[in-house]
Amino acid sequence: MPTAGQSLPKLMRTLGRTSTFCTAIGLATFGALASAHADPAFRLQPQTRVKVAIVEWMASTGEYKEWTALNGEYIVSPSGTISVPMVGEITAKDRTPAELSSAIGDLLKQRTGLMTAPQTTVEVIRYPMIYVTGLVDRPSELEYRPGMTVMQAVTMAGGRERRTNPAGGYSDMEQIRYTGELNRVELELLQLAARRARLRAEFAESAKVEFPQVLTGAKGAAIQQMIRDENTLFDARREALRRQVESLNELATLLKNEIDVLEEKRVFKERQVVIAEDELKGVSKLLNDQTVTKSRQTSLERILADLQSDKLDLQIAAMRARQKLSETERDVVTLQGQRRTEAGRDLQTTEASIEDLKVKRNTYLQLLQVNGASLSRIASLKSFDQQPLEYWVTRAGGADAPFRVTDTTLLVPGDVLDVRSPIPDAVDTQLLSSVGIEQSQ
Repeated sequence: MPTAGQSLPKLMRTLGRTSTFCTAIGLATFGALASAHADPAFRLQPQTRVKVAIVEWMASTGEYKEWTALNGEYIVSPSGTISVPMVGEITAKDRTPAELSSAIGDLLKQRTGLMTAPQTTVEVIRYPMIYVTGLVDRPSELEYRPGMTVMQAVTMAGGRERRTNPAGGYSDMEQIRYTGELNRVELELLQLAARRARLRAEFAESAKVEFPQVLTGAKGAAIQQMIRDENTLFDARREALRRQVESLNELATLLKNEIDVLEEKRVFKERQVVIAEDELKGVSKLLNDQTVTKSRQTSLERILADLQSDKLDLQIAAMRARQKLSETERDVVTLQGQRRTEAGRDLQTTEASIEDLKVKRNTYLQLLQVNGASLSRIASLKSFDQQPLEYWVTRAGGADAPFRVTDTTLLVPGDVLDVRSPIPDAVDTQLLSSVGIEQSQ
């Protein structure tokens, strides 16, 4: 009888083999149950995602071994095949999951030389999409589920197409909104017309603003207020420019007077310099005759140097005054030119805004015309939305012709469902075409 120390490792090995066996059995059983719950008539098509699980019974160890290198998910290619390691490319299209699992097991048996094929299961993880189009609220592709009916697909696509009204979304509220937008655009056009008149007057340096007849002939209080506002702004800007120019002109006058005074002082200094030079010459002769002392000559030379320095200072001050006068006169010209430049730039911007608003006005006028015509058709189109829907299915990737089905018909993966509605005799087909509704074929 084995001891407790010998029995424990043996017990652990037995439990390990049992666990591995149960895991393998569970994988095989799960695959079988999944295949049983799937549509037994479904045959694999391109874009189908499948999960392949392969296990082998190891008689020598008494346990199942998973082929982890081969297990995994595969997608059926557009050519209808999947590529499995050791097996290579194998045809999956038009085969059931059971047929594909049997084919994979047989090929593995041939490739590996096993006596019996390994147990292989193929489970459908995701079916090919189905497509819903036509008179549904959200035409789209949907993930297929086994047992999906036409009505379920239409419900997932949002149900029957919903519009604001049978006229394609137009309503009395739209009519009111477009009218309000048109009135707003018209008011902005009048405001810009008044601004353009003021800017033209500023650019031309006119004494007053000449407003167009569309403004002067209007009786509304709002338009008259626009004219008053633009006149007030024109007068204020014109007065501000006049004051600036007047201030600069006054400065120029002061500078001219300063230059005249400096010129008079310079002339007076020149006379003093001439007198000092003549006196210095006389003193120099007397110094040579030793009639006067050297200090007398030195004093006169110092006085002459001071007079010449004062003369240079007056010349420099006059040059600075002339420079400031030139800058002041240039500022006057720049100020007037700057006002014209600003007026011209604002005038271009205003002209562009006017053209943009004209385009918007024409657009709103067209929308009002279309909206009015559409509202008159609502009564005729109401009968269209009361008609029962028709369902047409295109199968086999579009190779087969569409055929009509009912709302309880089961769909298959890859189907294209087209939801239509018959057109009653009371509704004009040309009217339906104008709102984007095509007649069912």
